[in-house]
Amino acid sequence: MLAIPQHQQEWIDLAFTTHDGLRLVGRHYRAVQKSTRRKTAKNSVKTPNPLLCLSTLTGNSGEFHALACYLSIHSDQPRDVYCLDYRGRGGSQHDWTSVNYTSEVELRDIIDFLVAFDLPHFDVLGSSRGAINAMLLAGARPGAVGRIILNDLGPAQEPAGVARIVGFLANMPHPGNWSEAADLMRSMYKVSFTNLAEDDWQALATRYFKEQDGRLVMAYDAKLALTGRYLNLRKPPPEMWGQYLALLKHPLLIIRGEHSDMLSRKTVEQMLTLHLRSKAVTVPGQGHTPLLRDMASLQTIGAFLMEND
Repeated sequence: MLAIPQHQQEWIDLAFTTHDGLRLVGRHYRAVQKSTRRKTAKNSVKTPNPLLCLSTLTGNSGEFHALACYLSIHSDQPRDVYCLDYRGRGGSQHDWTSVNYTSEVELRDIIDFLVAFDLPHFDVLGSSRGAINAMLLAGARPGAVGRIILNDLGPAQEPAGVARIVGFLANMPHPGNWSEAADLMRSMYKVSFTNLAEDDWQALATRYFKEQDGRLVMAYDAKLALTGRYLNLRKPPPEMWGQYLALLKHPLLIIRGEHSDMLSRKTVEQMLTLHLRSKAVTVPGQGHTPLLRDMASLQTIGAFLMEND
């Protein structure tokens, strides 16, 4: 079921210019009820780190709406939440070439975002592609990053999941309306997502589509499909255990979908063994990538952030 709080929090639209001149956008969900924040031993108000949310490969800020609402109006410890639309996704400007749709370029964009909106210290949640970017960000800005949440992706990716995503990008149909888009999501994900409600399917559709001039269009640049053309889908993608080591000094929460085809149980066990300050949870009935809209997931993330504030 949809887990957005009853009193939905609106967001502030953000926009900035990247190092190479693209206009990117994002959202800021402002913390409310600030008078309830905990006090330190010196009786001063303790402000929790804002949370930076980094989306899936084709996703955008909207995929974190339920989570951002939950955290920003949390009765015990509300916090600011920032979400970024990568270049070529959501409302951000498309790049002229697919060559720039890489995590390395996206890392520079993320750093530009942090500078533009004065975020010197923050926690980070990365979903799928966002988890790769979160690991890279921890290596590039270790003093700025606090707690880290990796949603269904780790240092080793499963070839079957990569091949499935590449196939979706290359062959995505164009539904005529949101009802057709939800039906398309069911046909694509019904095997791995077995307990979604109707509004969850609608929310999943916003990772791929948006409304423009009264009709549905792709919510990401079609040139993203070109980024997989040089992958050897018969071999596992390059592993990122070296980058994962940058996370060892940060509290870490690993989220895995029960039916994930991208993050294996074996990889999660290896991640936990290496990282002494980590914990892992499984989202039942969901695959890659968990939607983070069910109340259990929201409460788990909120508790993890609070216990490490």
